[in-house]
Amino acid sequence: MVRAEVGKDDGVKNMNSYNLINVITEDNIRLNGLYSLGDKTKSACIFIHGFTTDFYSHQFYHSITDKLKKQSNAVVFAQTRGTGIQTEFLKTDGEGVFIGSYYEKLSEAHLDVSAFIEFLTKEGYKEIVLVGHSLGTIKSVRYLFEGRHKDKITKLILLAPFDKNAFMKIKAPGKWHSFVEKAKEKINEGKGREIVPVPEWEDYPVSYETFYSWYEQSDLSCIWDFYRKDYNFPILQKIKIPVKVILGEKDDFVNYPQFGVSAQKALGIIKRYISSCETFLIPGSGHTYFGFEKEVADQVGLFV
Repeated sequence: MVRAEVGKDDGVKNMNSYNLINVITEDNIRLNGLYSLGDKTKSACIFIHGFTTDFYSHQFYHSITDKLKKQSNAVVFAQTRGTGIQTEFLKTDGEGVFIGSYYEKLSEAHLDVSAFIEFLTKEGYKEIVLVGHSLGTIKSVRYLFEGRHKDKITKLILLAPFDKNAFMKIKAPGKWHSFVEKAKEKINEGKGREIVPVPEWEDYPVSYETFYSWYEQSDLSCIWDFYRKDYNFPILQKIKIPVKVILGEKDDFVNYPQFGVSAQKALGIIKRYISSCETFLIPGSGHTYFGFEKEVADQVGLFV
C-alpha cells in the first residue's frame, strides 16, 4: 500500500496556500510535492516535469497553477525519481538511493505517479488529470498503459512532447541501435548504473539503464516518432480519454527540418491518431514557453 501524508495535520483547509506533501512509492522511495487544495467535485491535476529539471523552476508552472486555483482545481507539483540530475532520495528504511535523471528508468515512472494519485484519492478527489511537460509527456502517456490507477485518469494535458528518437538519430546516425545493444549487455553484466561513455551522448551523460529505458525497441519507446514517415503510432491510437497537446512553434525538440517535421506538422499527426484530442500551437514559443506563460495557462484552464 502506498502511503501519503500532508504534514502533521493530515489535511489542508486553505485553498490559497501551498502545502509540502510527502508520499511513499510502492518500492519505498519517499517523494515530496507541493499541493494546492481545490474543490473536490472538480478535477485535480498532477504536474510531471521533464528531463534534468524539477517541479518548481519553470515559470509556466506557476502561471498554470494561478489559473487553476482561480477555477478551484486542486494541483500537485510532483517530485519524481527523475528530479534533478543525480539526486539522493530517502527510502522508508532511512537509507539513501541516488537516482535523478541520469539514473531513472522510464519503466519505473508509473510508481511515482501512482503515489501522488493515491494521495489525491485519499484527499477525496475522483477525477485526475495528468499534466506532463517534455519527458513528462512520455511518462503521462505510459501511465495509461503501465499505471496501477490508470482508470482514475480522466484527461491528459501534454506540454511540449518531443521526438527523442529523432534527436538520437541525428546525434548518432547509424550507431543508435548498437548503443542500445551495448546498454543491454552492460545491464546483464550488472553494470547498468555505469555512465554511457560515448561522445554522441556527452550532452546528457546518462547511465546504461536510463539509456536503455529511453531507446529499447518498443511502441512505448516510440510515442512521439514524428520523424518516421511510415509509423502508425499504435500507442496514440489506443488513447481513449480526452487529450490536450500544446506546442511552441519554435520548440527545438520537435522541429526537425531534416526529416520534414515542424511543430505544426507534429500536432497534425497527434490529432490524426488520438481519437479525442485538442491541439494548440503557440506562435514564437520555445520548449519551456518563456514569455508565453499566460497563453499556456489559458489553454490548460479551458481544457481542465
